[in-house]
Amino acid sequence: MAWRLAAGQTQAEVIAGVRGLAADDGHPCSRGNPSIQHYSRWENGHGTPSRFYRRYLALWFRCPLDRLGLADEDPIVTLMGQAPDPELEDDVDRRRFFSVVAAAPMIWSLDSTRSRMEAGLRRVLPAQDLDHWADVTAGHVASYGTVPPQGLLDALSPDLHEIAGFADRYPHQRELHLIASRLCGLVGAAATDLEQERTARDWLHTARRYADLSGDTTQRYWIAMAQAISAYYGPTPQMVITIVGRARAMLGDAPSAPAAQLTGLAARAYARLGQREEAARELANAHATFDRLTAEQRTEPFFGFPQAEMTMYSSQVLSLTGKPEAWNEQDKALAAYPDDDPMDRPLILLDRARYLIGQGEAGQAAAVAAAAVTEVPAHRRVPLLMTQARQLGDALAQLSPQAAANLREAALI
Repeated sequence: MAWRLAAGQTQAEVIAGVRGLAADDGHPCSRGNPSIQHYSRWENGHGTPSRFYRRYLALWFRCPLDRLGLADEDPIVTLMGQAPDPELEDDVDRRRFFSVVAAAPMIWSLDSTRSRMEAGLRRVLPAQDLDHWADVTAGHVASYGTVPPQGLLDALSPDLHEIAGFADRYPHQRELHLIASRLCGLVGAAATDLEQERTARDWLHTARRYADLSGDTTQRYWIAMAQAISAYYGPTPQMVITIVGRARAMLGDAPSAPAAQLTGLAARAYARLGQREEAARELANAHATFDRLTAEQRTEPFFGFPQAEMTMYSSQVLSLTGKPEAWNEQDKALAAYPDDDPMDRPLILLDRARYLIGQGEAGQAAAVAAAAVTEVPAHRRVPLLMTQARQLGDALAQLSPQAAANLREAALI
């Protein structure tokens, strides 16, 4: 206990250090061992650690076992050389002896600190393992939109569990934090599609914390963008404006794909709130940032911001603000997506239906909205899409109850 307190450590920190040293040595501790209860008993003299744990306690504190109150083979001596000859110690100069004794507490304290620092440095996931998990993450990202969200979450679960263990074991590795942030962000995106607002919020919060630890500004912007999307489709779209302002204040205006997309979301939110001038300004800003992106940033489908998606954002802003050029922009956006796209293409068609409602074309709006839903196979119709269709049906009912009834019957909403 004295050594731990002198080092300024908690019991949990020492236990984590022992586990890390054992894992680095190729002999990981069993799950949950040693526990806080075990360690407290050791410190209070109600139990004694086994030889296995004694070795790593001595290595952690960088001191001989006898000074820890434990008598066993000394790993420090094994590492540093043979123990001094007792007969030679008797001949040590008395003055030198007392000077060493006086300096010993500081030396031990500094040595303990260095040991903790070195232990942290040893706890690094090998590069080939990082590459493996980056590939695993890319595979899950590529499946987004091609499989139902629930299927994606089922596939993600075991890999996410492993990443959680690695993040606990290797707490100082930025590349690992970035991978963890992306996987958590992917869960948040799938939860948004499933309209599980609380789940999406919680996972994106965790993703943001890992992104902060990674120090990757682009990933931090991506998390803000994902949070803004969740807010946009929620009951309080004005939260998008708050998220955008906070991200800009914290992360600056360096051009990146999620920064462009986040600005586009601000334009969509302003348009939805009826603030046309602000919507036009943010849409122009989004295009300006998009024009500064690299080719790679414009083609990466999930963490990037493709041209098709930029066009979709433009078409939605123009549709919501009733601009006559909205129709042509919708045509461009629709042409950029395949006919079997299960999410973005149907949302563009729903935007077109909203535009037609604004033009007083109730029957045509109902037909377009019905096609937006029915062209997607039933098992791929995510809750987010169905809610958007129902909301459009409610808006249509104010113009033509019969057209709204036709839509609800055709789309089963």
